[in-house]
Amino acid sequence: MTRDDVRLILLNGLPGVGKSAVAAAWSARHPGTLDLDIDVVRTLISGDVRDTAEPARALGLAMAVEHLRGGHDVVVPQLVARTDQVRRFADAAARAGARLVHVVVEAPEDVVADRVAADAAPHRRDLRPTALAAYAGGLHEVAREPGVVRLANDEIAPAVERLEELLGGG
Repeated sequence: MTRDDVRLILLNGLPGVGKSAVAAAWSARHPGTLDLDIDVVRTLISGDVRDTAEPARALGLAMAVEHLRGGHDVVVPQLVARTDQVRRFADAAARAGARLVHVVVEAPEDVVADRVAADAAPHRRDLRPTALAAYAGGLHEVAREPGVVRLANDEIAPAVERLEELLGGG
């Protein structure tokens, strides 16, 4: 049984579109929401950064399930460019009796370029144009799935307000 009032909100999009900023602003406006940035979880796992993505996602999904079971929303700012990976988020929401809300965040290319240039995250240091193009292609396919919500993010505050309108507020 799914409770429509408890949501796992996946903020999906390319690096630099503002997923993490929207997630933080959303969480600040919705007390009790877990802002689960899996990229932050990656920094908590020792070893080569290339080996931390899968363990961090698995740990993050387990954290999400527990928080959702407690009756609270979870917002996850994460690039997910494969449908099988989106399915993992949907399955986690279902295990907790919650619903997945998949939001693709988009921003103008010049805004994204500025944000990426200012970002020094370890897992993005080696992001090559070919990898970015592959992510963009995968994201395009994922975004065509039924029920995906699109969110323009040129500025954070208006984007959060639009997201609240799209999702019905609290």
